[in-house]
Amino acid sequence: MSDPRPSRTDLTRRGFVRSSAVAGAGVIGAVSAAGPASASAGRGTGGSAAPAGQMQVFANNVGYERTGAKLFVAGAGSGSGPLPFRVLDTTTGAVAYSGTAQYAGQVDDWAASSHPAVPGHYWTGDFSGLSRQGQYVIVVDTPAGSAPFAGQSYPFLVEPDVYERHALAHLVHYFKGSRCSGQFDKRDANLPVGENGTEHVDVHGGWYDATGDFGIHFSQVFRGPAAPYLITLSVPLTAWVLTASHDQLLDRMDTELTQLGNWTIDEALFGADFLVRMKAPDGSFYSSVSQPEGSTAEQPEPPGERYLEAEQTAGGYVPAMVSFREGGGTAVAALAAASGYTYSGDYASKHYLSTAEDAFAYLAANNKKLNGGLPENILDECEILLAASELYRATHKEAYKAEAAKRAGQLAARLTSWQEYHNYWRADGGTRPFFHPSNAGLPVVALLTYLPLADAAEQAALTAAVAKSLDFEMSTTQEVTNPFGYARQLVQNEKGTRYTTFFFPHDVSPSVQAGGWWQGENARIASLAAAARLAARHTGDSEFAARLRGYADDQLNWICGLNPYASCMLNGSGLNNPAYYDVAGSWQFLPTAGGINNGICGMNVPGSGILYEPGYRSDEFVSDWPDDWRRMEQWLPHSTWFMYALAIGNG
Repeated sequence: MSDPRPSRTDLTRRGFVRSSAVAGAGVIGAVSAAGPASASAGRGTGGSAAPAGQMQVFANNVGYERTGAKLFVAGAGSGSGPLPFRVLDTTTGAVAYSGTAQYAGQVDDWAASSHPAVPGHYWTGDFSGLSRQGQYVIVVDTPAGSAPFAGQSYPFLVEPDVYERHALAHLVHYFKGSRCSGQFDKRDANLPVGENGTEHVDVHGGWYDATGDFGIHFSQVFRGPAAPYLITLSVPLTAWVLTASHDQLLDRMDTELTQLGNWTIDEALFGADFLVRMKAPDGSFYSSVSQPEGSTAEQPEPPGERYLEAEQTAGGYVPAMVSFREGGGTAVAALAAASGYTYSGDYASKHYLSTAEDAFAYLAANNKKLNGGLPENILDECEILLAASELYRATHKEAYKAEAAKRAGQLAARLTSWQEYHNYWRADGGTRPFFHPSNAGLPVVALLTYLPLADAAEQAALTAAVAKSLDFEMSTTQEVTNPFGYARQLVQNEKGTRYTTFFFPHDVSPSVQAGGWWQGENARIASLAAAARLAARHTGDSEFAARLRGYADDQLNWICGLNPYASCMLNGSGLNNPAYYDVAGSWQFLPTAGGINNGICGMNVPGSGILYEPGYRSDEFVSDWPDDWRRMEQWLPHSTWFMYALAIGNG
């Protein structure tokens, strides 16, 4: 019998990003809602690999802050009513806390369509009263003789600075481990412009984009009607967030964070050096170092075939350059921020600043042309606001302050309403909702980055806009049964239909059929966590601040194991870390500690249902879901936003 698995070049991640993905679309479209769920119904997903029918208990298996909120979720195939629970000290076996879990109900969207199967009924528990440092498990009991049976969580820690101790170091070193190096970096120091170009540039440095993509990208740029609103950011976002994270850690005035701060600024300056090299003479920034895939498993990522992304013309290759929305603004912001330190990397601080100012001037004059003649949208405004804010902070030039104030006002004015949905961000000149696979929190982060530079009247208006937008996000999240508090979103499909959903839909352009982008959304929810934590610092309403912190905690908890698959998706921390198998079933693209995989996503085209892979393979690779990269591949923006949320802290 012939091997039914696709060749590794059929359904690769870059194949989806850069070209048609008809094969992938056919696979997804052909799977019935019942098939995978039925096939996996006998497999437990949570707790300690609980068997079917047993209560499953889901907790953040990295841990909980000693004095913070502590929530868990239990799930089973049937049941109702409150259930008693106990929190046991794993060292002594003693009961450290006890309480009652409340019945939350069914998540109809998941129960109807899941792979592997998830529980149909959920309970939520709160053990925030436990403040003693230690390692614990949660046991949920059921009435004697009833089903399902008692269930137990994975062990977790309770201690001060739990994320800072057990996650932040992994995150910073993930970036260091993702640095372009060796033969790849040597090639980039003398990189051809265009696939068969004869001109060369020195663009060495930067971070690999993903587990299975050794390219280095400013953004993923798509075509299609929705594409201008869905452009994702990679290297420049990481470079800027590293500076912002360093500053947040410094502001906390905690000597325990000193080394984390040192590592963070070292990595930020490495990013700034790369951005200097990617600056086109008399232009914007180059868009991408492209890494073709090899034709053999022995060399799947041949360094000798790398090239600078460029367009071939009659006169030769012309390097592709980015607009503001394609990462140009964030790159300017990163360079301007890097120029403010008393130390620098390969280039002097004044070189970072002059590069940033030159790029900003060119982008301001040529942004519409770089955008293919399309009008500016919410992403342009966010990027320009970040760039102008950081340039003003670095130079104190009033022109940058005026531009930042203008863009902040325009962005705040994007709050709009449609039917019963009020105060969401509109992406365009109409009422199209802004939803995004990785940067949903960017509008709030951009406004709050500018906020300290604004006058009192501006600050009042901007904080009000931020509060309204986040109140919308939290209200949307709670409009259906949602025991995990996962950040739901208002979306619009390719036909213009609007609705709210847990996960990113598959049928917006860029869509699978157009060779485009849908995946798990760990960067999306981490960006919202960062936005909420920042906003909590800028509100005088203590009750609203508590809601914001709880909303942020829910997103971070989800990534760290408090999800229906009990998978800590931050590799190297927690338990049940994901495994990544590429489209041919190879495990050679090994996950890295500190990296976060794309994550749990919707099973069906509208983003409904729930789909993931277990953190292990109990048998040979099965290609019924050949595009595992959508869930299991690590990607730079996930760890970037997660790190920023942790650096901000929950105080």
